[in-house]
Amino acid sequence: MSKPDPVTRRDTRLTFDPDAAVAHLAAVDPVLGALMQRAGPYRPTTRGAPDVFHSLMRAIVYQQLSGKAAGTIHARVLAALGGGDAPGAAAIQATDDASLRGAGLSANKLAGLRALAAAELAGELPDEARIHEYDDAELIEVYSAIRGIGRWTVEMLLLFHLGRADVMPIHDLGVRKGFALTYGHNELPKPKALEAAGEAWRPYRSVACWYMWRALEADGATPQPQ
Repeated sequence: MSKPDPVTRRDTRLTFDPDAAVAHLAAVDPVLGALMQRAGPYRPTTRGAPDVFHSLMRAIVYQQLSGKAAGTIHARVLAALGGGDAPGAAAIQATDDASLRGAGLSANKLAGLRALAAAELAGELPDEARIHEYDDAELIEVYSAIRGIGRWTVEMLLLFHLGRADVMPIHDLGVRKGFALTYGHNELPKPKALEAAGEAWRPYRSVACWYMWRALEADGATPQPQ
């Protein structure tokens, strides 16, 4: 029997005061304020790994799969790499293709993991000990340039793993659905229209977007990512 994904859900460590964020948003957007009052405190959680590198590794494995299937494959990949939830880039590069494909990785995901590991070993990724010195745009540019990692994946990393305050994933279907539901629109907003509407939420767009997901949860739809 396959072991479950060993990465457990935990609270996101925020880089800002969530109470101040909620108070600010309630003042500038009464509709959002009412949603926040119904939904309760801002408390994002993540199943990402303990560090950025392994969170990105997990994101590659999880692409286009259901949570249960992805968790099974993720556990098998970690086992193939020697066990533990943070095997490191060197372990990825040292493990043969057959072992990783046998764990359930597609050829594209294997290539993505190897590209991520190669970038780490070459010193091309931000120093995680100094990650706070990089702004959101810098991290999106660097990480999304790696095969298998798109802008949305980095935005989820910023919001849920790094606890950044002002992330605006305008292409996220859940945020778009939550916005339409909350503001009474019959159609989903186009990404550019959502971006324009979100200007009112600066500098706490992460918080507003999280509550768009919460609006869907209250309506019985899919919960937040991660």
